[in-house]
Amino acid sequence: MNKFIKIDYLPRVEGEGGIAIEIKDGRITRLHFKIFEAPRFFESFLKGRSYSEAMDFTARICGICPVAYQMSSVHAIEKIFGIEIEKPIHELRRLLYCGEWIESHALHIYLLQGPDFYGIESAWASRQYMPIAKKGLGFKKLGNQIMAILGGRAVHPVSVKVGGFYKTPERKALIAILPDLERAYGESIEGIKWAAGLPFNNNAWDMEYVSLRHVDEYPINEGHAVSNKGLDKSMDRFLEGIQEYQVEYSTALHAGIKRDTSVSPYLVGPISRLNLNNDKLPLEIKNAINESGIALPIKNTQMGIIARSVEMAYAFYEAIRIIREYEKPDSPFIDFTTKAGEAIWITEAPRGMLIHRYEIDEGGHVKSCTIVPPTSQNLGHIESDIFHFLKNNLDKSAEIIKKESEKIIRSYDPCISCSVHVTYS
Repeated sequence: MNKFIKIDYLPRVEGEGGIAIEIKDGRITRLHFKIFEAPRFFESFLKGRSYSEAMDFTARICGICPVAYQMSSVHAIEKIFGIEIEKPIHELRRLLYCGEWIESHALHIYLLQGPDFYGIESAWASRQYMPIAKKGLGFKKLGNQIMAILGGRAVHPVSVKVGGFYKTPERKALIAILPDLERAYGESIEGIKWAAGLPFNNNAWDMEYVSLRHVDEYPINEGHAVSNKGLDKSMDRFLEGIQEYQVEYSTALHAGIKRDTSVSPYLVGPISRLNLNNDKLPLEIKNAINESGIALPIKNTQMGIIARSVEMAYAFYEAIRIIREYEKPDSPFIDFTTKAGEAIWITEAPRGMLIHRYEIDEGGHVKSCTIVPPTSQNLGHIESDIFHFLKNNLDKSAEIIKKESEKIIRSYDPCISCSVHVTYS
């Protein structure tokens, strides 16, 4: 029996995209995750601008994960200039990123993906779900508070600069939010158990997980790129190992890992980080994972809601630790001299590895720039994920296929607007 499934606009995702699936005589003849937003030429816009503009400029790429763009950008430029930040700045940047992980993960867990498990069209469509949605909004508010205290505002923070921050917060401003963070941390541990008890499909399969890994900490701003299938590359070598490519039905590039003559999809994001770095989690969170019956590694992307719940609890844990230990540094930044050079840096955005490459000239201006967002890295994997589901469910109705394909895509928390900033020379 032939089937044609089309979704013009996917609900509960950031940005505009759709699906086209065609099944003929028991064969999948077309499977396209269609991205049709107009490309946003951020890499080209940066050419000729001062290095000092890159952090604030790239932050405008996304209203949900601006810190990720700032962090990948500032670290890459500091690498060019030979700047080694001191521990207080390292910790404050980690805290700022924790705020973003909290607000982004809370939004996705409770308002975007969560309704899928309750059979409702939105977080506000059911009285039963309303307390869950409100809890998510409470978590998100706390994440935004952290970003506002450190960044000057909750959306598109403005405090990050090469060498540190323009301004660092007073200790009392951070201590004031500790009680709310401690309460939320306890609730987020319970949230891990809630997520583990949700009804998942059986679409587990053998995939390649890629994330940063750091010798001392759960990776956020630093590390090297690893996978469960033997990949182990420093940041400056990772781009050599992947290939970006254009597909005719998408305004965003896809990416895959190059091996011999093939290019294979890979997964970035919370599942990959958790699978590859769970040994770096604090004992209390490890215990919550075990008590919830969560088996690692996670091999079903719909269970990304579990990984996000674990990471949100970790972000609360880290935020509390950093605030308790915080002493305001004597200076918010260190002095430096600009240099010409080129560097790549990767940080772990809520949705996965965010790659920035900059070439700076002797006058401190951007000669060239490459940005590879996590969603564009995941696009090929999303299609493979849906294909794997379809080949085992070809007998299902078109409506079921449509709904389940939507759920698979939402489980990645795709940021479609991030994915389409394509460079053209």
